Amino acid sequence: MPAYDNYEPNIEALLDLPFREGVGTVTHDVARPHHPVALLNTPTWAWLASGLGAMAFNGTNEHLRSLGADTADLDFADGDYSIGLWFYDDSGCGDDSEELINRFLLNNNGWELYLYTNQILTLRHHHAAGATTRTACYSEGWAPDVWNCVGISRSGATAQFYRNGEPVDTTCSVGGMIDPEGCAANLYVASQGAGNWFGGQMWRPRVWNRALSADEWRLLYRRERRWFP
Repeated sequence: MPAYDNYEPNIEALLDLPFREGVGTVTHDVARPHHPVALLNTPTWAWLASGLGAMAFNGTNEHLRSLGADTADLDFADGDYSIGLWFYDDSGCGDDSEELINRFLLNNNGWELYLYTNQILTLRHHHAAGATTRTACYSEGWAPDVWNCVGISRSGATAQFYRNGEPVDTTCSVGGMIDPEGCAANLYVASQGAGNWFGGQMWRPRVWNRALSADEWRLLYRRERRWFP
């Protein structure tokens, strides 16, 4: 069997959760760090008509967690990184501000990716000192009640968002995204640990220790879109 990172888009992947198990209270990170990830409050294993396994969250208390001590390699500072996932935001449940994936302490340190009012997707850095406590880049038009493939490549003071393999208009804070301060918080998927609940389905949240190229995002989408309605 070919090595995981012989496939070019997997190079330097730090987290990859394809939700293959279909049952139980843990899911396995298939990227080389193999972070332990727990399912909290029993999110539902979901199956698409194509046979693909996904995870469904009720928008009230269900989420995933990997402890801060186990995810120190996801404590990004001045280096480039990327985040990708497929999500189906259910407009009938969840909070106005829904966390997709994050590792942060509000207005202090770390990073977060969240969806606001079912359409605005924001990557935000948190800061303990300086002129501001938060800097961000965002894009609009992320429709609810459909599957969206999101990719984000952060490089220096900017980030580029991709929807379904193609770049979309991305707006960044004046002065750009400041590097986040060092963070020891837990990694969460579908909440920030005690709120901002995501309601809907998700597949394969991934994080890389580099900025993926436009060609790589396009390749990932074209290889994976056949699974989705």
